[in-house]
Amino acid sequence: MLMKQLFLLSWTSFLIFSGYSQSSIDSILLLNGKVIEGKITGFAEVKNDSVIKYTDVAGKQGEVANYRVFSYYKDKKQKVVYRRDEFSGNYLSVTETKAVTYGSYDARQTFKPHVALWTGFALGLGASLTDTYLSKKEAANADTVEPLTPGFFKRSPSWFPFLVPPVVTVSWAFPTFKLKKKKIIHGEYYNDENFYRGYHRIAKQKRMLSGLGGSIAGVAVGMGLYYIVN
Repeated sequence: MLMKQLFLLSWTSFLIFSGYSQSSIDSILLLNGKVIEGKITGFAEVKNDSVIKYTDVAGKQGEVANYRVFSYYKDKKQKVVYRRDEFSGNYLSVTETKAVTYGSYDARQTFKPHVALWTGFALGLGASLTDTYLSKKEAANADTVEPLTPGFFKRSPSWFPFLVPPVVTVSWAFPTFKLKKKKIIHGEYYNDENFYRGYHRIAKQKRMLSGLGGSIAGVAVGMGLYYIVN
């Protein structure tokens, strides 16, 4: 199943970026690996920026500045927009930037941050459950008229669980991992440091966002259970 999915993704990538494509759909490849598909309707100067105007496949009109674009594909021809220009911050060559861009594209298409999502959820839920757990020792020493019953959801929640989402998010910014060739689309860039740079940049973003979303969901579920039980 995995090999079949990668084959389909590889074929889609070929159709988008290859000059031999027979598709009539235009496409714009952004430097961050995103692809805009539809119809390129023109080029213009807007507020001293060169832009590409387009109508996407959903019929929505838009424009994108050239400094965000690596290349575009129009009328069965590919045009590289990116130019090396240290004055504007483009320090990499076209070849190096192509590898970075393709790495970003592959990460958007193939990387699934399931570990970050479920780890964040477990930590968020665990923090909420722990925060509202009343131990036997605390129940026995409680300065109340009526005796307290220890257990989960027996103590009022504090601000502690809300520290988990930012901590989890920042934590996922650090780990790196070795790519497997069978899990990337552009296999010819395997072991290319620029390709890895682009891939890990997007993978890190996806891990951080998934960790944030998962931990917030975990905290929300824990708090929801507290209020349902009580």
